[in-house]
Amino acid sequence: MLLELTHFPDFQKGLFKDAVASDTLAMLREVKQQTDCRYVAHVGHPEPRPGSDVVDENVSLLMTYPVSWMLRYLAKDYYKIDPVMQGMNLFPPRADAPGTIRNLSADTTLSLTVKRYLKDGERRGLGNLHLAICATNAFGFRGITLLSFDVAEGDQSEFIDHRRKLLSVASARIHNALHGTRNPALAAIVANLLTKREIDCLFWAANGKTDGEIGEILNIARWTVVTYLQNAKNKLGCSNRTSTVATALALGVIDIPTVAKAYL
Repeated sequence: MLLELTHFPDFQKGLFKDAVASDTLAMLREVKQQTDCRYVAHVGHPEPRPGSDVVDENVSLLMTYPVSWMLRYLAKDYYKIDPVMQGMNLFPPRADAPGTIRNLSADTTLSLTVKRYLKDGERRGLGNLHLAICATNAFGFRGITLLSFDVAEGDQSEFIDHRRKLLSVASARIHNALHGTRNPALAAIVANLLTKREIDCLFWAANGKTDGEIGEILNIARWTVVTYLQNAKNKLGCSNRTSTVATALALGVIDIPTVAKAYL
């Protein structure tokens, strides 16, 4: 599994340097101000391709938690426990409409392990109220936003009721900013035109790697990388390497380049 981690510690710019990151950070700050949440996490969830039960192993996770929690999350393999990372199974069939909110903090169906995970986060200042919100874009690509708050236990139900629409809008805004152009059906068709190696080369090219560096990562010759990228260019009908990578990104064949990647 490849976890693509995009991290804005404490809503600060952190590891990011480009304009896209600044725009995303500004959006997250506005969401924090509007919802009065403590932290934000968002996961875009690939789904099985038509006729297949296999889900893409690449999972894109954005979070604004402190660095200390991010390191603990990875060190303790919390991605295996985190209910938000388990995909759209978090929302029952016919209850996964955009904006559906699930209060994880009060969910009696969650396992004891998950409850301990949430309690661990609470003890480390992440908040005592964790709300998972279902989102989707115009092409049906779905995801989950997790917003955390500090709210007295007796006031949590009223808190959610009064902010339900606001929270749904915030989730939709985040999801569309990150995945608004992801088209699963079209991506599946295009991806079937490309070989796995061609997609791998496009992925690393999108992350700024040279042909030689891609060859080292994939353990293949530099000229083999050139051939794969040339084949991808021809199949996608593009004129050069840059437009090929841009097309693959726009179609959702490969994900947006990220700062940190953890192989799990």
